[in-house]
Amino acid sequence: MSKIKALVLSLALLITTAGAFAYYNFIADVPLPGKTIASPQLQQDTIFAVGAYGLRIATKDCFTVAITNTEVSKPKKGNTWEEIWTLKVCERVGRLPIQFTINEDGTTSYALDYMNIKWKTIGTTAKKK
Repeated sequence: MSKIKALVLSLALLITTAGAFAYYNFIADVPLPGKTIASPQLQQDTIFAVGAYGLRIATKDCFTVAITNTEVSKPKKGNTWEEIWTLKVCERVGRLPIQFTINEDGTTSYALDYMNIKWKTIGTTAKKK
């Protein structure tokens, strides 16, 4: 793929994603609430992927996604640790497992465990017809 074509595709993806976030109310100010041990920069880097996942499961009439809590689920051992970030998407709350790894070059990577997120519905209101 040519560099220009790759650049155009990257810009299109960025504009589309930015547009989606502009339409929704995504609440995630750094530092995040809770007991995360991720640095502010790592929190910021991880927020985008967590928010994008929240948008994927939002219903068509839901416009608010928020990270409401963070906690360490497996303490730091060597260069890795795991956390649970609580994601609120309108009337649904999910606990998303995230594994963090400090790489040999000093950078930190993360992996969201979408398959093991636990969702529950909170306070629904029935519509009268």
